Amino acid sequence: LPDGRTMPPWTAAYALALASLGAAGGAKPPSSQPAAVARWLMARAAWGVLTTTSAQRNHSAWGNVVSHADNCTGVPLFYLSRMDETARDLDADPRATLVISEAELFGRCLLTDPEDPTCAKLSLHGRVSEAPNAAAAREALFAKHPAMRTWPRGHKFAAFQMHTIEDVFVLTTYGGATPVPVREYLGNGAADAGCRGGTPAESVLRTAMAQAASS
Repeated sequence: LPDGRTMPPWTAAYALALASLGAAGGAKPPSSQPAAVARWLMARAAWGVLTTTSAQRNHSAWGNVVSHADNCTGVPLFYLSRMDETARDLDADPRATLVISEAELFGRCLLTDPEDPTCAKLSLHGRVSEAPNAAAAREALFAKHPAMRTWPRGHKFAAFQMHTIEDVFVLTTYGGATPVPVREYLGNGAADAGCRGGTPAESVLRTAMAQAASS
């Protein structure tokens, strides 16, 4: 780097991983398949805005940029510290909405504005709290975000999970958003091509997460 610092050893691997996520699984599903587009986007996105009910702002909406992973299930996982108010908000009120955009993917939406309907958008509304299988959740997060392994232990980060998905909003083209039933979203794993595999612990988590989110 120009100032004499050196990049962490995981930096190049992380950049390549994000680029491959943007391209994995081939082309974006057609706009006529909103559930498939939603899962395609969820599997490839690395971050989004998580909105909570702010305990510090008279219960107003509060958004924060967060990294996430879904371990090929469509169910978001987060790595949060209670030094940050997002985690404290979730302790007080687990209701939350995660918003992600196709514009964040490598090479996507380059010729259009992120707000254009053809640049896909996904909002998942549900309830977020600590993941029941914390060790497996952490490994799923670390696989997608290697830098997380180096985050300060003293900040007491914990793995969180959107246990119950209550609403799926996806916009894929002109004409307005298409309502997507939660079960259809969770069951549409075909769009996760290139995301399969994982350790036995991750496979167990994959099943448990899907069951919890559909209950």
